Amino acid sequence: MSNEIIDSNRVHLVQRMVMITVEQIADDLLACNVISCEEVNATACEKFEQEDSRMMIYMILNKGSEACNILVKSLEKHKPFLFHDLQGYCTTRQVEQDKLNYLIQVLKYVYLSSAFQIHPLGSDIGIIFYFGTAYTDVLLWKKNIHNSRKGQLMLNVLLEELKNPCIIEGEAGKGKTTRLKRIAVLWASENCSALKIFQFVFLISLTSTRRGIYTVCDQLHFEHHLICKQAFMKMLLVQRQKVLLLLDGYDEFKPPNCPEIEAMIKENHKFRNMVIIATRTGSIHKIRQFGSLIAVIGDLSEKSCKKLINNVYKLAHGLLNQLKEATYKKNLMKTLLVIIACATQMGESNFHPSTQTLLFSALYDLMVEKNRYKTKEITENHMMLSINHCGDLGLDGIFDQRFDFQSEDLADIKEKVLLASGLLNKYTAQRLKPTYRFFHKSFQEYTAGRKLCKLLTSCQEAEVKKRYSYLQKINIISDITNNYFMIVYTCGSSLDATRIILDLLKRIDQHRDNSELFSLNNLALEREYTKNQKIEKEDLRGTDKDIFAECIINFFYESSSKAALSGDFEEFFCDKSIYINTQNIPTYFSDFFRYLPNCLSVLGLIKLHFFGNYSTSKEIDDENVEDLPINSLNTYIPEKAVSLFFNNQSLRSLEITLQDFNKLKKCDIKYLGKICCSAASLKLHISNSAGITGTLKEVLETCENLQDLTVESAPLTVEDQQQITTMTKLKTLYKRDLQSENLEASGLIDGIKKLVNAEGLVVNISMDEGDAKKLAEGSRNLRKLRLLYMNHLTAIGDGITYIVRSVSDELSELEEIQLVNCCISSNAVEILAQNLCNLPKLNVLVLSENLEKKGKDVIHRLVIDGLNVLPGMKVLMLPWGNDVKVCLKKLLKLLETMPQLTKLGLRKWSLTDVEVRILGNFFEKEHLQNLQHLDLAMNCVASKQLSFVQPLISLKKLVSVDFSSKQDWVPASLLVCKLSQVPTTLKYLKEIEVAGWKFDCHDLGLMEGAKTNCGKQFQLVHS
Repeated sequence: MSNEIIDSNRVHLVQRMVMITVEQIADDLLACNVISCEEVNATACEKFEQEDSRMMIYMILNKGSEACNILVKSLEKHKPFLFHDLQGYCTTRQVEQDKLNYLIQVLKYVYLSSAFQIHPLGSDIGIIFYFGTAYTDVLLWKKNIHNSRKGQLMLNVLLEELKNPCIIEGEAGKGKTTRLKRIAVLWASENCSALKIFQFVFLISLTSTRRGIYTVCDQLHFEHHLICKQAFMKMLLVQRQKVLLLLDGYDEFKPPNCPEIEAMIKENHKFRNMVIIATRTGSIHKIRQFGSLIAVIGDLSEKSCKKLINNVYKLAHGLLNQLKEATYKKNLMKTLLVIIACATQMGESNFHPSTQTLLFSALYDLMVEKNRYKTKEITENHMMLSINHCGDLGLDGIFDQRFDFQSEDLADIKEKVLLASGLLNKYTAQRLKPTYRFFHKSFQEYTAGRKLCKLLTSCQEAEVKKRYSYLQKINIISDITNNYFMIVYTCGSSLDATRIILDLLKRIDQHRDNSELFSLNNLALEREYTKNQKIEKEDLRGTDKDIFAECIINFFYESSSKAALSGDFEEFFCDKSIYINTQNIPTYFSDFFRYLPNCLSVLGLIKLHFFGNYSTSKEIDDENVEDLPINSLNTYIPEKAVSLFFNNQSLRSLEITLQDFNKLKKCDIKYLGKICCSAASLKLHISNSAGITGTLKEVLETCENLQDLTVESAPLTVEDQQQITTMTKLKTLYKRDLQSENLEASGLIDGIKKLVNAEGLVVNISMDEGDAKKLAEGSRNLRKLRLLYMNHLTAIGDGITYIVRSVSDELSELEEIQLVNCCISSNAVEILAQNLCNLPKLNVLVLSENLEKKGKDVIHRLVIDGLNVLPGMKVLMLPWGNDVKVCLKKLLKLLETMPQLTKLGLRKWSLTDVEVRILGNFFEKEHLQNLQHLDLAMNCVASKQLSFVQPLISLKKLVSVDFSSKQDWVPASLLVCKLSQVPTTLKYLKEIEVAGWKFDCHDLGLMEGAKTNCGKQFQLVHS
């Protein structure tokens, strides 16, 4: 056997036996009289290590099997790792092949056995679903790494399009584990062609993983002699894409315990095994960036719910009748877990579920009461004490993000009570100490909410004190989102508890610190219509502020008495905004519109987002749309949205976004009209919608109250553009990349003069000098204009001069002028400098990416003769220029009169170390205490702001700073160290941009540590 190992692994031995190993083995062989001193000296005379090892290997092979045995034993003694590797090479090719074939048969047997079924409440609870009768397929939504939905697919399509790694996302109880088990069963049954390429499919529960990926052998109850860990790992490396790993429960996974599994996900290229990971939505941010295919589990359809209930429960007819009687109950049947909770109570005459809280309450009572016989010897008092302490356990665990508990945590609890009732499960396998868990995270969240509700409504002194200790842990928005479901169940358990929670949320909303204000509110200088190419819109989600308001709506939906709370909620919703994604309108919005009309009327804004490329409906003819019933129309505009808004005239402001519409049918236009008429003020955003061509005119005719119009990446006909100019109530017009043909003859620029109520004009379209002259002439009529933003007009010629003269002469209401990369000439800047006295309200002036040549005198003129009349400036982004540093001191003198300045740009000013020190000294004097954004990129500083880092911390409200360089530059170690201290020192700093800087791994490690230590969202932008 030993000579076979040596002979079959000669190449590996030659490559990996170093000189010292050869000498050690030679000494052992000499001592055993296998080789002579002359032979030892002969190997030692070779110049290269590989020649030494090659000579020894062939020498020993020629001496027979006994000599080979001695060499192998010596190798095991001196180089155990190399020895075990050789064993693995041999095993993989020879001995283990039969075991691997046997392993395949064992896997298939396990996956098809009666033991491999669904235990929705945990294996300790006697509720079992069998795949043959209970499994129902659900719709999956394909998503990208930016969390944008990209289409629908079923499980079989997911397997056909499988990419590595694949992530399945879903909330608790959605059926993530069920999907993975279904994949394993399909593979074992050989009924899925897409899975036939895999030799092995391993289902691994990450919740109970203790010994790395080899733990699958324990979880599937394999005999340990079936395959050793070394052979198992070698098999994974050899089989590569022929192995499919189903990793369940990443949200409860602890990577430090199993780094090899973490590497399977995040460094999959090293293993190349196919991986499918299931995780809760709250944890997907940890691995989203590594996913090649991401799918989120959708809701169970009504048909699937009925099938599941009918096949599983004997008393199914009762629940099915309830579904027929109450439409809202259909919406509750969204997850497997909720169906279980509801169906387990069927037959109870007083059971009438309306919220998930009530369903969990029913399940909780069922588990406690129906298992009482198991603990007859325990007194009622001890029972209640144990159950009460279980609530404390769940509540403390939610606040501490703990879902595993140890024996010491149960010190005052009768373990038998909680295990018998099923409130806790006990896990002892592969552990030195037992671990206790609630059977599901959602159930722990409900138990915690139930306990918090009891504390909030109690009058006992001890519980009142405990109540305040918990409420003190909810101070900021993130505390609410982190404990969202617990608060939902608290509100659903008691009317009084809901009122207390609502008062707490009002205080949090009123007393946010500045860091949250920056994240929850758009600064005036970063409003949506002024965002440039660096700040892209996030179309598929609302702002944090919208999400907070949506949380409150869901708390209201779960509350036990909606009508009684109407007045309590009104104060909170005053001037708030909410975001509605029409791909999936949650049920709680229906209750909000129905029960809180007073709150609806005080909302500042409702954002409604429609997507044109997600409809799977068949095409229909546009003829006779008026004669068709509503529920028979196949449209991109969902009927549910129409029913929410139509005839609701109490809305103050509505913002509608149409995105990715390749076609807009007459029935869609009709539905839009029904929605648009519900608001006193309307904003319409259209992006990437070729289908709007030729129909925008009809759409706008339904929008009588239109005040804001945004059109991006959408081709418009002349008639469409002419219709825009008839919207006399229009206050803001944003035009970007209209893709219109023959723009010179279009009615948009010709008719711009008709928009006399316009307050904002954003232009980013192809325009020549002739168009610019027309625009300049037409803009003279826009007397109410407050914002002018023009960007990347590189073919405008001298037309910008006409525009500058027109707006600075006539438009005295202007507050913001942004002319970015518009070929501004020195003449245009001089005209602007002369006329700034005509713009007393101007507080934002952005002239970036202009005047790189001959900018010195012009900028000097602007600083000296123009800006001194505008002490109220908030944003000042000056043009580029060579050697404009000569006017730096005069500029700083001017900035002393602008204490409210929030953004300053001195990009490409050719500043040297001397000027940067002068600038740093100026900041240390704290003249600009409100400065939030600073741009010093593309200057000529040799030491790269080393002397500026210390003064930087004087800018207490700084949010972002740009130190980018024109060319590759290696920063000094001291500079990197000082820079790493800035995020911790400056409370609100979110970004440092240093494009062009060359960092090594040590520099990046230091900055990454600084990001972790500062405990906030912070990013270092570099190339």
